[in-house]
Amino acid sequence: MSIARSLDWNSPDILEQIIQNIKNPLEHIITVSKSTAYHHKEKKDEIIFSCSKEISDIIEEIMLKTQAKTLNLTFRSRPEIFDIYDANENVRDLCSEKIVPGKITKIDQDWLINLEKEIYSSFIQNELSLYELSYKMAVSERQLHRKIAALVYLTPNKYVRVLRLHKAKEMIDNYVQRSISQIAYAVGYNDVHYFSRLFADQYNITPKELISSLKY
Repeated sequence: MSIARSLDWNSPDILEQIIQNIKNPLEHIITVSKSTAYHHKEKKDEIIFSCSKEISDIIEEIMLKTQAKTLNLTFRSRPEIFDIYDANENVRDLCSEKIVPGKITKIDQDWLINLEKEIYSSFIQNELSLYELSYKMAVSERQLHRKIAALVYLTPNKYVRVLRLHKAKEMIDNYVQRSISQIAYAVGYNDVHYFSRLFADQYNITPKELISSLKY
């Protein structure tokens, strides 16, 4: 499936999605070009062509959306976790204290927005390294734990899980994917059964039941 079809064009973070979906195949092209693991030139050419086609498809789709004036490129003005928290009782129960956005400074909210961007861009990694995440955020792992706990009253692992499952639900709600396995993989889970259990814990409905209720 072309990555251009997996984008949620109505999402407020569509610009970030576009950047990431161009960045991924581009990085793959660079990696394959430099790698000595691909002994057959035909295989290397095939991968490079496939990734280049993905980039070309998404650029073409952007041009069509722009010409039709249906593409709204915006950045989030506040952390997405606030909206998730307000809308989901199960997420509120996970937090050790009540999140009050008004008590969180603009600097800390911007930090959370940047943290979310890093997490979202790393979904393809089944095991998201907190060391890597803390490095990207320019803090130590201990500081990362402390800051997330102080701002949203969650451990980093629970915070990442909430965001992953939220994106999975958005993909279902917005008809981005029909396959549960594809959705699970897209947000970083290789074990579909484990993903479905976590999803049900957060939303009181399994991905299969939610998809069925939308009557594709």
